Amino acid sequence: MAEQANFKRINFFEGFFTTDEDWNAAEAYHVEKRRLHNRVLHTPGVVPVESGGLRVQARGRGDLSFEVAPGYGIDGRGNELVLRDPAVKVIEADKLKLPQTVYVAMKYFEEPTDFIAYKENPRFKGHRRIEEKVKIDVMAREPDGVESIELGRVRLEEGVREIRDALDPRVPGPGEIDLRFVPVAGTAGSHASPQLRVEVANGLSEKAALSQLLCRMGVPAANHVRNAVLAAEMLNSANAVGPFNLADVLTGVVELEREMVEAIEKDFPQIAARKGFAEYKKSLEALTKVVRDRPRDADSCMGIARFLSASNQTLTPVVKEKLQPSARKEAKGEQITWKDVVIRSKDFPEELNIDGSNFVRVDHLQLVNDESEKAHKFRIEGQKDMWKSRQTFTYPDKETVSDSGVAYIGGEAKWQVQNLKPGKDLIVIKRFDSILGEQICDISVDGKKVGQWKVTEADRKHRWRNHYFLVPGTFVTNDSLEMSAKAVSAERDINMFQLWFYQPA
Repeated sequence: MAEQANFKRINFFEGFFTTDEDWNAAEAYHVEKRRLHNRVLHTPGVVPVESGGLRVQARGRGDLSFEVAPGYGIDGRGNELVLRDPAVKVIEADKLKLPQTVYVAMKYFEEPTDFIAYKENPRFKGHRRIEEKVKIDVMAREPDGVESIELGRVRLEEGVREIRDALDPRVPGPGEIDLRFVPVAGTAGSHASPQLRVEVANGLSEKAALSQLLCRMGVPAANHVRNAVLAAEMLNSANAVGPFNLADVLTGVVELEREMVEAIEKDFPQIAARKGFAEYKKSLEALTKVVRDRPRDADSCMGIARFLSASNQTLTPVVKEKLQPSARKEAKGEQITWKDVVIRSKDFPEELNIDGSNFVRVDHLQLVNDESEKAHKFRIEGQKDMWKSRQTFTYPDKETVSDSGVAYIGGEAKWQVQNLKPGKDLIVIKRFDSILGEQICDISVDGKKVGQWKVTEADRKHRWRNHYFLVPGTFVTNDSLEMSAKAVSAERDINMFQLWFYQPA
């Protein structure tokens, strides 16, 4: 049949004397047609939504055995691979040259069964059935996807005594089952319900629009989110997204959006301080959790679509508030960016224009200066240890600066800020020694917690850095306030040398 230019199917008519050749040709016609359909309209691989999805999983027996769950797949020749019952296999490591990656492969084969021989005439005998079967092998070479398909792989090294499920499926270690390269059989349309497709389409469309607005606001990371969303939209429009892969499609979108949030908190504090941003972060965390769980059933995927919509709804007021039209003000003071603030070696002046917004310095605290510390009622309470020092380091621009400051382990630093305009945001900029990265403090204003000041920069060569923290205007209720920085976590100590305080002009 495979060598014929055209398919021929049997045609019965009165008086047609059929033979075994005719009947076998009739059967082969349908088999080859089915294989042709599978080859042309489907891609080889595993069908995740059928039974156990042919998933390779550890048995937890403390040895090199694993189990393959029942399921359905298609090989590159269009053969259908059906495993009815779980199959257990053992990797024979003593026959391998380690280190080596071994592959779990499934292959189709046929076996004649139900042999019969007629006693009346021994010449009439043969097999009444052809059983379609599969064989699971552990191979030293990667399956070609034609004769056999991959179900998983394991990296074996000296000392590996047990096959385990991967702790992190994205980066499996030695002895852990790697499912990243398992091919997924394509379909002529997804298994998504019309409702799910519409919900996903709406959520992606909203997120594309919001990320585009953030791009216009100058957030570069938002462009990466938008590109990922557009790719997901194309897949959904092609009817290629369903319960079996929705979480996989959205993984890139969610992870890039998390990176965008970190960039906003670091480089765009005025956006991060807007009303609703904290709620948006919570919604994004909820979406991240359900996507990382990677559900494959229709109900759970509908839940993903709703979490996607919720994250958009919480981000919308943040973006709209930021985009409210306002009278354009003339730039006053030195024009810099928030990124410039971090590496600025010069002292901070009375006026600054940061990313197009005017700021005026309302106060300044010089540490290890008796007059300045007394005026700001600076003190450290409850510390395990603290010390004062004068240091000479360089900034990334190689400018050398000498300054005096304090460092403390545990406890809480407190100080007052004067000359404030109630209701306006307060930007706090500190100079610190970045030799060790992690410095995390809980920031409170007049006894009310505002958030965490997280410093992660680490540089052993150019140790000076600046970092900023934004206190929303809702916490600024009088012309003065008391701030506190309570140590939460640090590789060594929390340190600060100067504090500059700015408010919008």
